[in-house]
Amino acid sequence: MRSIGISDQTMLTAAARAAGFRQRLEAARKLDHLGVNCVEMPRLSDQEADMLLMRSLCSTVKHGALAIHTGITAESVRAAYDAVSAAAQPRLIVDMPLTSAQLEYICHLKPPKALERIAELVKEACSLCEDVEFVCGDVTRAERPYVMEAIAKAKNAGAKRITLEDAAGLSLPEEIAQLVSQAREASGPDTVIAVRCGNDLGFAIACAAAALNAGADEIKTAYNDENSLSAALVAKLLRARGADLGLESALDITRVDRTAGELDGLLTSAPGKIMPTVSAKPDNGDFLAARANDEALSQAIAALGYELDEDDMAHAREAVERESKGRALNRAELEAIILSAAQQVPPTYRLKSYLVNSGNAITPTAHVALNKQGETLSGLCAGDGPIDAAFLAIEQIIGRHYELDDFQIAAVTQNREAMGDALVKLRHRGRVYAGKGISTDIIGAAIRAYLNALNKIAYEEKTV
Repeated sequence: MRSIGISDQTMLTAAARAAGFRQRLEAARKLDHLGVNCVEMPRLSDQEADMLLMRSLCSTVKHGALAIHTGITAESVRAAYDAVSAAAQPRLIVDMPLTSAQLEYICHLKPPKALERIAELVKEACSLCEDVEFVCGDVTRAERPYVMEAIAKAKNAGAKRITLEDAAGLSLPEEIAQLVSQAREASGPDTVIAVRCGNDLGFAIACAAAALNAGADEIKTAYNDENSLSAALVAKLLRARGADLGLESALDITRVDRTAGELDGLLTSAPGKIMPTVSAKPDNGDFLAARANDEALSQAIAALGYELDEDDMAHAREAVERESKGRALNRAELEAIILSAAQQVPPTYRLKSYLVNSGNAITPTAHVALNKQGETLSGLCAGDGPIDAAFLAIEQIIGRHYELDDFQIAAVTQNREAMGDALVKLRHRGRVYAGKGISTDIIGAAIRAYLNALNKIAYEEKTV
C-alpha cells in the first residue's frame, strides 16, 4: 500500500478569511486532529494580527505540518518564516502563476523574469526552512514547456515539493495524469508531487484519482469551497477503492463527515454578525494536562488567543494550581480561570443606564448612557437585534469599532429569575480582550460584558 498525503487549504477560503480569531484557531485544530498531513495558511496581510494567529497555530497544529504562503518578494519569504518557524513541522509555500496574463497582471513580471524570481524565492526559502514547496499556479492553462522549465528552476533551487494547481477546474482526468507524469520526469523521483484539482466541471475527484494513479504523492483539499476537492470525497474514494488502487492515508475517514459539519458551523457565519451561543455544551476534552509546567500553561493560554503580562500570568498560574486540584483542565475551564484571575483593570467606562426597544414590528434600537471620569456620554443606534443595537450605541459613544471575536450567553442559575452570564471578546491590534457580565437581564449582561472588555483596551491604550 502506498501512503498519500492530504494537504488541506480550508484556511485559504473566503469563509475562513472572514472568520474570527477563535474560529480559525479551532478550525485548524480540528483539521490537525482529523489527520491531514498539512494545514495551509494564506500569506500575511495584517502583519500584527496574522503573526499572533500564527504563533497560536504553531502550538495548536501538532500532528502535521503547518504551512504558510510566502508572497513574491524576499522580504515576504522572511516574514512568513518568522511566523511559522516555531511550528513542529514548518513549511514555506512559494506560489507563482505560470500563465503569461496572470504573471503580468498579478506579479508584474514577464515570463523569463518570472523564472528568475522563482529561483530566487525558492532559494531564499530553502535557506530558512528545510521543507519548501513550489506551487505552479494555473498550470493547466500555461504553456507546457514553460511549466516544466519553472519546475526545474524550483527543483534546482532546493524545493522538495511541487504542486500542480488546476485553478480553472476545466481539465479532464487524462490531462491531469499526463501533467503529473511530465512533472515527475522534470523534477525527479525524490520530489513530492501534489495536485490541486478544481471542480468547475465536477471532475475533481476523478482528476485526483487519475493523478494518484499516475504517481502523485499528495492531494489538496478544502472545506466550504465549491471549486475545491473536499476531504470527504477523498475519504469516500479511499473507502470504496483504496485497496484496489493500493492507496492509504493518515486521514481519519471515520471522522470526516462530523468534522465537515463542525467546520461548517465555525466558518460559515456571516462576518460582523453577532452569533450568540446560548447554553453551549462544554468541551470536555483535556486542553491543559494535570500539573502542567509553566511552558505548557503559557502555550495553552496563547492557543486560546490571550497574551498575558508577567503579573497576570502569575495570577493565572496560582488560580490554575488552586482550582485544578491536580487534574487536567478543558478549554472552557482554563478560559474561565483566565477571565476570573487575570486582566482585571480599573474601569474607564461605567454603565449608567440603557433603554432598548425591540419587537417583531419595529427596528430594534438602544439608548446607552455611560459615565467616563464623571462625564455622562450617550449613544442611540438601531441594529439587527437589541444586543447588536446596544453594542453599536457603545461604539457610537467611544467613536471606535472593534472586531467582535466571540459572544456567548449562558444561564448561571435555574428558574424564572435565572442569572444570565455573557461573554464578549473584542479584538484590537491582534490581541483578544475578553469581558464577562452577569445580570438577570441578558441584554444588561451583554452590555456589561462588552464594557468589561472595552475597559481592558482603554486601560492599555489610555486614549479610548
